[in-house]
Amino acid sequence: MKITLIVFLIFFLSVSISAEESTLQEKIEVTKKDWENFKFEFYISPGVMPDVGIGFPQRNKLQKSFQEGTLILHADLIPSVWELRHNAEDFYKIYLWGIKYRSTYFYKLDYSGFNWFFNLGFSSIYIDLGLDPGGSSPSNPSWLVFPDLAVGCGYSWKLNNDHYFRISADVGLKILISNIYISYVW
Repeated sequence: MKITLIVFLIFFLSVSISAEESTLQEKIEVTKKDWENFKFEFYISPGVMPDVGIGFPQRNKLQKSFQEGTLILHADLIPSVWELRHNAEDFYKIYLWGIKYRSTYFYKLDYSGFNWFFNLGFSSIYIDLGLDPGGSSPSNPSWLVFPDLAVGCGYSWKLNNDHYFRISADVGLKILISNIYISYVW
């Protein structure tokens, strides 16, 4: 039993030592290439219910187009003037938030010009439906979840240092049927 264990350990050590391990410099180069492909996006949507979002896009090359997949976290972080008039402590209360994945397709290598995209995610809104037929119950708002399924198109202007300014619009099955986005990608 001891001899089998010693032979196994010697074999394991020799295989481990002879295995090809990438050097630290090679690991740094691979990591640097991955981070070159990783960007950040900030958008504001000045629509009926304004919200802001931050996204984390990553780029891929397809056969005839260039795809950018973006995971977006968004919320209505714009203060509510209506709440300020009634209750100052609810001035910065969040009434809408959500997570979505946007897949954008470009036809130019530099990710500029016309593009089209689709969104897949959900949004949650804090609202009082007021469904009491008698109207005698006090207000009882709650969080409701809605899907965020939309298609859209936009235009992207390339700025210096691989930064972009984009304007886009979408339409679909979501809380608001359509929305406009103004975004900056760096």
